[in-house]
Amino acid sequence: MSSPAFVYDAGMLIALERGDRPAGLLHRVLTEQGHPPIVPLPVLAQAWRPGRWTPLTRAVPQCVVFGVHASAPPSCGVCQSGHLVDDAKRAGRLLACAAIPSEKRPDAVDALAVVIAARHPEAVIVTSDPRDITAYRDALPGAAQSIRVLDVADLAAFLAGKRVLR
Repeated sequence: MSSPAFVYDAGMLIALERGDRPAGLLHRVLTEQGHPPIVPLPVLAQAWRPGRWTPLTRAVPQCVVFGVHASAPPSCGVCQSGHLVDDAKRAGRLLACAAIPSEKRPDAVDALAVVIAARHPEAVIVTSDPRDITAYRDALPGAAQSIRVLDVADLAAFLAGKRVLR
């Protein structure tokens, strides 16, 4: 069995930007083995800020920016094919039916991250909004079996071998 693909949401990119040590360690481990971390193109738009050099300037080129063919590893057919029209339709259905927390608004970027993760045989979404991501995952038929959710706040525990995946 291959290792899961890790999909970053904006919360993980923000943690990297802030120099969060567990986030940096996880990123380093993921870029040294297996499938590079995946950053959906809209997630990059949420987190990227112009100007000076930042930790993201170094981290993002080490990732697969999903939807940018040139960054996809040749060994991953899902990343090579990029976005499909069906991805947007599936994300739209999730926006309509997911039981997101009542204080939140539907978020197309989060829904799309779940859809991208679901296209991989096994995935972990690293997020600062685990309740939202879990709601979208649980609304996508079959996704609860193949997608796990890792809270950015639990990265140190995860790296220490504790069972924190949802």
